[in-house]
Amino acid sequence: MRSMKRSKHILWIIHFLVFSLLLSSCGKAEETGGKNKEIHIGYQKNGTTLLLKHKQELQKELEKEGYKVTWSEFNTGSSILEALNAGSIDFAGAGDIPSIFALEKGSNFNYIASEPSSPSSEGILVRKDSGIQSLEDLKGKRIAFNKASIAQYLLTKALDSAGLSMDDVEPVYLNPPEASIAFEQGEVDAWVVWDPYMTVAESKGHIILKDATGIVPYRTFYFSTPEIAKEHPEIVKKFVEHLSNIGKQINHDPTEAAALLQKATNIPAETWEKVLNNKKSDVHFMDEKAVRDLQTEADDLLKIGLIKKQVQIEDYVWYPEK
Repeated sequence: MRSMKRSKHILWIIHFLVFSLLLSSCGKAEETGGKNKEIHIGYQKNGTTLLLKHKQELQKELEKEGYKVTWSEFNTGSSILEALNAGSIDFAGAGDIPSIFALEKGSNFNYIASEPSSPSSEGILVRKDSGIQSLEDLKGKRIAFNKASIAQYLLTKALDSAGLSMDDVEPVYLNPPEASIAFEQGEVDAWVVWDPYMTVAESKGHIILKDATGIVPYRTFYFSTPEIAKEHPEIVKKFVEHLSNIGKQINHDPTEAAALLQKATNIPAETWEKVLNNKKSDVHFMDEKAVRDLQTEADDLLKIGLIKKQVQIEDYVWYPEK
């Protein structure tokens, strides 16, 4: 009798353990499956990603394969890269300098693609009545720019090309919306900024003293988490290929993207068409030129003192397998 009870008890324990193991493995499978079946795309208000989101072609293709795609908007390059580093999103787009700052601070992500450099899309503006005609004339002037940004990098390099340094001017650290007001009201003599702000100011009669051509490169890059690049390279390829197709459409006719940008920013579509016509929006997988430009920028930022340690760009670049 005791033997039978004991056998039943042992059998019950075995069943319980098997059942527990099954539940545990099911839970893990669901968790892994759920994670792998969700694609989170971060974006800022630029023509390429807005049009990609609007057309939904990438989203529809991924949904057919069982993925759920979500989109999250970010206002700055630093915030979108923080989310990427944290794993809150799988893909992101941002500028060259914010990406270097993020890596220097310990972030980890992959460069997967870039748009062509468009140095004419950023520059140094002076008021139409300033009398400033050359970079040398900036000596002693009040210059507005966003601190620790591509604008500060451009200004430093531009001044150096004219035999000046940051010690020769009076920096006024303002973000673009604040700088726009200060510039219009004559509180600063010059303003270093990028599009669309530069084109808007130019449309009001202000003068582009010098753009970034021949001084520094200026690119938009696209990124992924290292995890998705390693585990799902096919999705990374799809993402870049769809971006590339959208970019070609914008190059051919920017009106649809400009209309979306007007809705998102309240800046007239005509201004956005001028901005988009002033650059190439086609997207390519990372190449040697883009990596070399990034490394030059990282080395310059270290020399200038905007970052404190060396960043090796090649360590963070992902290339598609041939």
